[in-house]
Amino acid sequence: MSEQTNLDAIRVHIATFGRGDIAGIQQQCTEDVIWSPPMSNGRIAYNRPWQGRDGVGEYCRLLMGTFEWQAFDVPLLLAQDDHVVILGKETFTVKATGKKIDNTFLALFRMRDGLIAEFTLCENTELVAAAIAGVAA
Repeated sequence: MSEQTNLDAIRVHIATFGRGDIAGIQQQCTEDVIWSPPMSNGRIAYNRPWQGRDGVGEYCRLLMGTFEWQAFDVPLLLAQDDHVVILGKETFTVKATGKKIDNTFLALFRMRDGLIAEFTLCENTELVAAAIAGVAA
């Protein structure tokens, strides 16, 4: 697939995530997708490796059950060959603690036939884990 096709697919993915459409997110992935959020030594329930569309669905259910987003913006998308990199900024509140977070993240996608084959997320897990625990980072 072309770099433009991959960028367009990720733009659709971002919009699908913004709607909270978990089934849609799953369909945007290959059946054998590898989903890799940053590790957090068990402090963040969804931050562990996931595999397959079912794994992505469970990740999304845990993530979306934990936070309520006030803002989500992706000011930068870059593509090269079968990779797409995005820089994002988000503001969300932890539902259980009421803690609000301003977070910047970087995500790397590897595409195959217009679908997400691998996802790797980089973010400040200390900030997120502290908010989930209800303490200051």
